[in-house]
Parts: sequence; structure tokens; C-alpha cells
Amino acid sequence: MLESTRCATTYLFLALRFCPGRGVCLSTLPEKRATHGPRFCPGCGVCLWQAKILEGTAPDIMPLPSEPAMPKVYLDNSSTSWPKPPGVIRAVTEYLEDVGCNLNRTGFATTCVLNKRTREARGRLARLFNYPDPQHVVLTPSITTSLNMVIKGLFKRGDHVLVSGMEHNAVTRPLFQMRRRGLSFDMIPCFGNGELDPDDLAPLIRPNTRAVITIHGSNVCGTILPIKQMGRVAREHDLLFIVDSAQTAGILQLDMVAQHIDILCFTAHKGLLAAPGVGGLIIPPSLARRIEPLVAGGTGVLSELDDMPDDLPMRLEAGTPNLMGYYGLCAALRWLARVGTNRIHTREIELYTQLLSGLQSIRGLRIHGTQNPSTSLAVLAITTPGLDIGQVAYRLDRKHQVITRCGLHCAPYANRTIGTWPSGTIRLSPGYFTKKSELTYALSALEESLYYVHSTMGQSR
Repeated sequence: MLESTRCATTYLFLALRFCPGRGVCLSTLPEKRATHGPRFCPGCGVCLWQAKILEGTAPDIMPLPSEPAMPKVYLDNSSTSWPKPPGVIRAVTEYLEDVGCNLNRTGFATTCVLNKRTREARGRLARLFNYPDPQHVVLTPSITTSLNMVIKGLFKRGDHVLVSGMEHNAVTRPLFQMRRRGLSFDMIPCFGNGELDPDDLAPLIRPNTRAVITIHGSNVCGTILPIKQMGRVAREHDLLFIVDSAQTAGILQLDMVAQHIDILCFTAHKGLLAAPGVGGLIIPPSLARRIEPLVAGGTGVLSELDDMPDDLPMRLEAGTPNLMGYYGLCAALRWLARVGTNRIHTREIELYTQLLSGLQSIRGLRIHGTQNPSTSLAVLAITTPGLDIGQVAYRLDRKHQVITRCGLHCAPYANRTIGTWPSGTIRLSPGYFTKKSELTYALSALEESLYYVHSTMGQSR
């Protein structure tokens, strides 16, 4: 009789072993009826003691409801932030519906409006990163494009550069391409949690070393690298200091002057909370003139020249840009200015702390990174010894609508550093708009997924 009266909600509690009365996973509680009293399923009223869930004697695997228990829980903000702030979608639509023209190509009134909006975006970015001249803010299709422009345009045969052991493929792949053309590079060793000691830079510097290139925050495990100290070492040895801020722009304070940054590369679709398709770099003219542009073409003005103009930003902005993306970026930067990076970082660290605590209570997990909110972004990387991380992530997605990312995260050398090569990790990265209740649900869903994958091991053999 009891079996036939159970509803989908009951089955969810059975599968997740989650107590609706206490709001925590039952595996973390002493399972004593006297302690917790009767608990009833809010869906159908079945007593969960009677269903034997709270006594730990329910079947190991129960069917889940056909409909998801809650909407999508998005924990992949390290890949791209979602949702976007109010106004970003409206701004993109505004360009498509009301503007529609190209940049620097006509003298019509709508083009003047477009130029003004683009200048506003450059100005806001310059202020955000404490750089004095907005005209040196170059907008590109992505931060990968920006890094390729710098690495392939600035260095030549015989040059040597240093990079951290936590780099993304956006840095390492261009370097390997350039190595075939005579560039050499060394990786600055990092500890197993991703941290780097700035004192390890100087012994690696050669007479032909030209630059230090580093990621600011790891996209794999969230570890924040000490860019101010690294920049100081670079400055003392007359080296360029180039920073990949993909994970930190809009979240952590970035100050190109105080942190000794010569070239800052950024993307719009992560911490800056704009749409994909816009990146950029901030570079002084003295360095820009040394770069052979990766792409050459129309600039809308100075068309009589056979070469790309020397003036920034035109020198590095050939072709029609992502103008709807510029509108969305401008709207996102306005929102960021109102909210402030300090508030965003504080919120994300609250979420990180909650998620870290929950993960630490789950048996069978290994957590990678510093596990310290003062030295980490809101990014947590986990592995599941003995279990296939792909199966766990698949279960999270398909059964619970918890969106994570699984694998090497485009950073194989970072995975080698933290000991997760070649399989990688499951990465959970909440963002400013993530709700704490969503993390509670995600942790329970992770427990069920681990239990499910473990219980089904060997069944397909």
C-alpha cells in the first residue's frame, strides 16, 4: 500500500537521502527517529520513517521523478557567466533594432551614437583597470585573440619568455606555435594547489628573456596567483609583464599601475558579465607599434594607407567588430560600476565557502586548489577516486539539471600541476547570481550522483 502511494517528491527524497525537515543530507546525520521525530513527504504525505528512508533501509537506487525537481542550476561561470545583469539583453537588442550601422564607416547620426557608446565602453574599461588613456583599450573578438596578437606579434626568433605552470591553452598553444619559429619559454613551477612563489621567477631569467606571462586566477581550481609580486620582479629585471585576466576581470581588483602590468588581456563574457564575442587588451602605443598586427584590413578611416595605421586602437582593430557585443558590454560595465567588484567578490566568496563546506562533508571526494577563500576564486575542482568523473557530471546534468564542467578545462599543464592529469576534474563555479538554495540542492544531487555511479559500476561489463 505504501509503495503505491509514494509520489515523485518521495522518490526524490529516497534517491537523494535528503531530509525535508532538517534540510540536510541524511548521510551527515545520526539516523535516530527519536532525535528527528516524524517527517512527512510534502508531496504526498507519506511518512518518511515508514518509507524507511530515515532508517537507512530504503533501496539503494530509486527512480527519480520524470520532471526535474527544480530549474537548471548553473555552476559553470568559469566558462561563461550566466545569467547576465539586467540591461545586457536590452542593450544588444537596442543595437539590432535601433542602430544597425557600422563603426567609423559613415557620418550619419546613428553612427555618432554608436561611436559614443564604444568610447564609453573603452572609458569604463580603462577606469576599471586604472589605465590613463581609453584610446589604448583595444577590443577584439576574444581574449584568446588578444593573447595571440601579443604573443605572435611581439616576440621573435631568439626571444625567451616565462609563463606560470597554471596557464590556459590560450597562452600555451600560441607559445608552442612560436617555439617552432625560434621562440623559447620556460614554465615557472607551481605547488600542487596551484600557488606560485614569486621568488622562483628570478632563477629562470636569461639574458634573452623578454617577458613574464601569467594567468591571474586559475580556471581549473580557482587559485589566485600573486601578480603584484610577479610584476615587481618583472619590472626589476626590465621584462614585460603580461596578464591573462579571463577569470578575474570584474571580480578582483585589477590595477595596471600598482600591479606593474604592461599588457592586460581580458574577456567580456565571464566576470565582466557581458555576452560572448568580445575580448580585448590594454597596451601602450610604444608596445603596440612593435606588434605586427595579426589581422589587417579595413578600419573605416585612413583607408589610403597600404599598412595598418599606427594609432590605437585602429592598429589592432581591423574589420567590422561585434557592435551588438559592444552595446551589451557597455550595459554590463554600467551595472558593474553601480554594484562594485568588492561586493561581487564578497558574494562569490560566500558561495565558495558554502560550497567548499558541503564538498568537504561528502565522502569519496578529493578537492583541489587552496581551499582558502583568501587565495581562491569561487571555483572548486573535485575528483572522485575510483569513479569516472564523466559519469558523475553526466548524472548531475541529465538527472538533476546541475550544470558543471568536466575534463581538463583547456588547461592541461594546470592539471599536471595539481595532479589531475590526464582525466581532469569536475569544476563547480558559482557566480554572483547563484542562490544559496541552488548550492544546497547541487550538493545533494552530487551525493546522489556519486552513489548512483558507484552502485552501477561493473553492471555494463
